[in-house]
Parts: sequence; C-alpha cells; structure tokens
Amino acid sequence: MDGPFRPASPAEELPSYYQDLGDDDITASFRDFDLDRNYDLFDRQTRNPNSSNFCIDFGDDDAWCAFDLGSDSYRRLLNSPRPSHLNTRWINIWMPYNQKDTLHALAKHYDFSPRLLGLMCSNPVPPKRKTTLHSKKSSATLRSRRSNKSHKSQQSSSNNESLDSEESIGMTEMMHSTQLEMTQFSHYHIIDDVWHWSSVDWGRRFLCLGYNTLHNVRTRKATEHDDELDNSQDTPHGKRVWNWLLLCEDKTVISISEDPFPFSDGRLQAHELRTLYTIRRNLVSVFRQLTKSPTPFRESSLVMLPIRHRIGNSEEETAHRPTDAPGLLFYYLFEDWFTTYSLVTRRDHGYAAELDRLRREMLEKANLTHVDQLHHIGCQLSILKRVYQSYELIIERVLKKQEATLASLKNSHILSAVDSLASSMPVGSPQIPEADSLLGVSLSSAARVRFERLKDRIILYALSEIQECIDQKDSLVMMNFNLIAIKESFSVERLTRVTLLLAKVTIVFMPVTLMTGYFSIQFSGVEFQVKSYWWAFAVILGVSFFLLFLFSLFSGTLEGKIISRPWSRMVLDFSTRWVLRRKRKAI
Repeated sequence: MDGPFRPASPAEELPSYYQDLGDDDITASFRDFDLDRNYDLFDRQTRNPNSSNFCIDFGDDDAWCAFDLGSDSYRRLLNSPRPSHLNTRWINIWMPYNQKDTLHALAKHYDFSPRLLGLMCSNPVPPKRKTTLHSKKSSATLRSRRSNKSHKSQQSSSNNESLDSEESIGMTEMMHSTQLEMTQFSHYHIIDDVWHWSSVDWGRRFLCLGYNTLHNVRTRKATEHDDELDNSQDTPHGKRVWNWLLLCEDKTVISISEDPFPFSDGRLQAHELRTLYTIRRNLVSVFRQLTKSPTPFRESSLVMLPIRHRIGNSEEETAHRPTDAPGLLFYYLFEDWFTTYSLVTRRDHGYAAELDRLRREMLEKANLTHVDQLHHIGCQLSILKRVYQSYELIIERVLKKQEATLASLKNSHILSAVDSLASSMPVGSPQIPEADSLLGVSLSSAARVRFERLKDRIILYALSEIQECIDQKDSLVMMNFNLIAIKESFSVERLTRVTLLLAKVTIVFMPVTLMTGYFSIQFSGVEFQVKSYWWAFAVILGVSFFLLFLFSLFSGTLEGKIISRPWSRMVLDFSTRWVLRRKRKAI
C-alpha cells in the first residue's frame, strides 16, 4: 500500500478524541464528512481500486471519515472509547489478504474465533493454468519413474517386510497427501465452487454474516493471458463476490469484501472498472447517505436511507435514534436490493427474455439444441434459487433470539435470570448473569422489521420469480419434445401421402398398361385398328379415374397436402379472391 489517504484540504480542528490518540495518521486522515470538499474527495476514494479501507465515526450531528489507515491506527481507535455523540462506527476493508495485521487487531479486540480469523485472512485463489496433454504425460511419466525407483530401493533394502508394515507405509503416504491437499485448499475455493455457501457466526461481542453476492455484469470470455475464467455455462452470468458483515456490541459495523481482481495490482482495464463500480454500487450508495452535505443523490427516494436523515424533530424520535443507527447500517449493507432486482426481479430480466426467445425459436423450428440450452438455463436458475434460499436462512438466523439452554444454565459460572435476582451473594466461583453468557448482538426493532420485510421480498420477488422460470423451463422442454414429435408425425404423414399418390398413379395406369399389352398381342385372324385402340384407351382411363375418385372420396384420401383444407373452403377462398379482383378492376 502507498500509505494512508490524506485529503487535500486545509487542516481542520479535530475533536479531542482523535487528537488525544497521539497518532499522526489519524490526525492527518480524519476529516469532517459533512463538508462538501471532503465529501467529494472521499466519494472518489470509494471508487478507487487502490483504496484499501475506510473508517467513519458518525452520530446525529457529526461525522468524521478517514481512508487507508494502518493496523496501529485501528488498534488505537478500538482501544479508546468513542464519545457519546459519535455513537456508530463503520469500518470497511477491501483487499483483506493485504491487511492481515488490521484483521488481527479487529479479531483480538472483538474476540473472533481462530477459525473465523483464518477464513478472513485467506489468500485469493491463484489463476488456473492451462494443462496441456504433453505436460500431463510428462508428469505421469515422472511419477511412474519415481514410483519404480522407490519400489526397487524398497525391495533391495528390505525384502522380508511384513504385510502390516507395508499397509502402515501406505497409510502414512495417504495421510501426508491428504494433509497437503487440505493446506492447498482455501476458503475461496469453497465459496467459488459452492455459490450458495453462507455462514452465520455468533460471538460474545459480535454477530458475523458471510455470504456471496451476485452482480449483474457480463464477464467476457477469458484468453490465455486472462486470470479470470468464464467458461462454464451452468453458472449464472455475473460476478460472484464474497462478503463478511459484522455487527459488534460497541455499535461498530465491519464490512469486508473479497477483491474481485486480486492479481491485477490495482491496474484495471475499462471493463474491469465497470465491474468494480457495479460491485461497489450498494456500498457507495450507503456511504453517500451518511453525509449531510447537499449531494445530488439525497433526493432520490430509492436510495434515501433513514440513518442520519429524518423528517420529524420530536424528542421521542430523537431518543431512540442512537440505538437504531448500527442496526440500520448493518441491514442496508446486507440488503443490496438493486442486485436482486437486476438479476431476477425485473419484468424483462435476462432469464425471462432468454426463455421467451427460445420459445419463439421452437415455434419456428424445434430441435434438440434447444434442450441443451434449456438445461444450462435450468442449472443457472437452480444456483440462483439456492443463493436466495441461503439469504433467507441467514435472515432467519439473524432474527432468531438466542435462548438459554439447559446446559448453559447448569454451568457453574452461569446464573439464570431468576437465580440472578434471588441470589445477591454468589457462593464459590464468580457468577455470570445469563444475559452476559448468550452469544450474538441484539438488533434494534427498526432493523428487525426491515430484515423481516427483506425476507418477504426475497420469497415473493426473487424465489417465486426463479421458481416460475424453472417451471417455464420444464414446460418448454416438454413443448420442444412435443413439437419434435409433431414434426416427425407431419413427416410421416407427408411420406404416406406421397406414397399414396404414387400408388394412385400406378392404379390409374395399370388397366391402360394391361389394355396396351392386350392390343400388342397378334391373334390369328384378328387385326386391331388405331382408332379402336384409342377409344378403348380413353374409356378405360376415364373409368379408372372415376373409380379412383370414388375410392379416394369414400376412404378419406382425396387430399394430397400435409395440412389440407376442405374442398368447400378452397372454393370459397377462390371465389372471394375472384370477387376482390373484379372489384379492383372496376375501380
């Protein structure tokens, strides 16, 4: 990193809280977030791919912001109690793999579990390399040579080893290879393979959510020089990004986002910058709503958030606002409804338009390639369905109240609510009230009702739309097979009619052929004339046509087209066209 970001603005008089910390980076970086000049600089930094983190301390009247602080600065901020007028703190971290010291400082202060800290500090997945057939053969040959050498050496050194020792050697090698695979398998491998992977962790001082977000951006196909591969047709179109979101007991909200381009070194191309702006859209929207500077986005009703802005000025409303701000900030960072809206909720979203296009193509000409396309669409919709089901489960876990279990009450250090009131003099080891022993951080009522509303929206507008598309996909598969069957039946019918037509021609000319053969025979004393031949030919051909017409009429094989019309309809259409033609000539 290039060091902390310092706004190019005149020195401002910071509150004594920041000055007493004795940190030069803190005093040089923190600026009043409600001033126009500072807001403009900070707003640009949220869209800068080289920004690493920011911290905002805000209340109803004041807000102070700083970018790109170091781990020592965060330790001083965490260990020093905030003044009451700065009731909420938001810490956001990008590129967490480059800020492991800051993550350790947060983990030590809020008592993260070692596993949770390890997952947050996971290194990004390296780009996949193309493996050629030659390299595979050479590696296989090398492994076979090594195995032969080791086998020969083992035979020469110990020819009388028992079966148990051989089995123990094999088990040791297998355990070593398994441990090696586990060390190379990181958290980002799991979330990249399982898009609906989610995590809800409860601590004594925090509530932590881990989840994937899907952003509606079209990633281009990768070439041999690209790090990102987008070759799978069974995953939804868009960019997947993992997020950690924590609500802490001291009214601090921590957001940690996966770096979408970890190996670009901050040098992004134009399409990568557009993807980055789309990924950070919700975060930037929440960031802009935390200032009281007259920004042009304040008047938009779709992005207006009631965190620091309100209409009423009553004392009753002011009394509960400091307790609502952390929960509201936590909720709006998780909501990101625009992402859900753009993926599956819009009236003409991508999957609905794609299914409608396939339906129109099937009606024109159905083939088995449509079934393959519908299969890939079904796989993508199934992944989306599981992703939104994971969001629903996260909300259920967040809204679920942590109850005291029988095991916790039997713990020698835990007192139930009744016992804690009845016993004022603890005996033996120090006693802990039941409320202090429960995990998690409680949400305010303002955040709870919004989480419940978000759950209803996910069920009604996301899961129902996805299920409708899945049902439509299944019906299109059946329709495709039915159309192919109808097409085949039409082909069989056409072949049958052609065969029948040829049979009718054969039947018509068969009597004439027999007659011609008869006239070609030379009988003794009999002479045939040409005139009698043609009279016989005309009579027999006419009788053949008449008899064939009667047969076709009574057998229902009179028509010869694949989609036939009645004779009456053909006569009516012909007369109508003739009348219209006469009228045009008269005009």
